[in-house]
Amino acid sequence: MITCTFLVLALVLGYLVTVGLSVAATFGITAALPELVARNYRITPKYKFLQDGIWLVCTTVGGYLTALVLGKDHSPWIGGIALILILIGVLWINAWEMRQRGVGHQILISIATVVGVATGVFLRMR
Repeated sequence: MITCTFLVLALVLGYLVTVGLSVAATFGITAALPELVARNYRITPKYKFLQDGIWLVCTTVGGYLTALVLGKDHSPWIGGIALILILIGVLWINAWEMRQRGVGHQILISIATVVGVATGVFLRMR
């Protein structure tokens, strides 16, 4: 029961931090550099790649915090895999963002999710 509680807490924290950091970065960049973000009501390719990089950093932090909450005793890799599945699931379910991003960037951001969370868990486990 305690392991399950730690897992749920770790996943909620990892998800909220990942998405929260991403939203904060998006709002900050949009406010500071609106011409980088969109032209003619379309998201620019530069911004899409920037978002992919930002997402990589956010998922690394989220993976690290998930592993931090779980500690070495509560299977941090299981928490990391669960966080990856949740984040990728939400990415692919959100049809509006997927249409805005395009399939290529959707695949790239999915890869960034796996690499980022795994990196965060690995950094915590060292």
